[in-house]
Amino acid sequence: MLVKLEELLSRSKQDLSKALELLERGDVRDAAEKAWSSIENMRKALLVAVKIPYDLAKNISTGVPLFIRILRALNRKDLLEKYFFFNSHIHIYGFYEMITPEEELETVIKDEVPRWISQMEDAIRSIKDIDLSNIVDILLKAQKLKSEILRKSKEYADLQAQLNMMIRTIISQRDH
Repeated sequence: MLVKLEELLSRSKQDLSKALELLERGDVRDAAEKAWSSIENMRKALLVAVKIPYDLAKNISTGVPLFIRILRALNRKDLLEKYFFFNSHIHIYGFYEMITPEEELETVIKDEVPRWISQMEDAIRSIKDIDLSNIVDILLKAQKLKSEILRKSKEYADLQAQLNMMIRTIISQRDH
């Protein structure tokens, strides 16, 4: 699926606008969902800006680690920390768990999210001439290797459990 940078930036702005509109109507929970959508579209936009295919950018298991690496390479730890703050504060504890107090969500969505979106746009403008498409093969190989390691790790754990069970069984039989 080909999604252009401009489309992601536009979606992000539309979602933020909708979040602010929902706040005005008192719908804080749905505003949190729209604010998070705005943030996620901006995360994807950063990756698409450096020529990472949208399908990899939208996938959390590939997109988020790349997003982290790129922001660290840009020395924008501040944007990264705010992303994870928004993930917990707005997305998890705000929208899903409804733990974040509504007045806190309102303040964060009205003040901090627009500032972050603007700073992300600046970061995107500063790197949109960079082409990281050549890292895709390495990324996919690393992902495949990770899957193999996890599969082998499970096999190892299963064998360890089998060993423990056999030892206990043999010892308990001897005691009877």
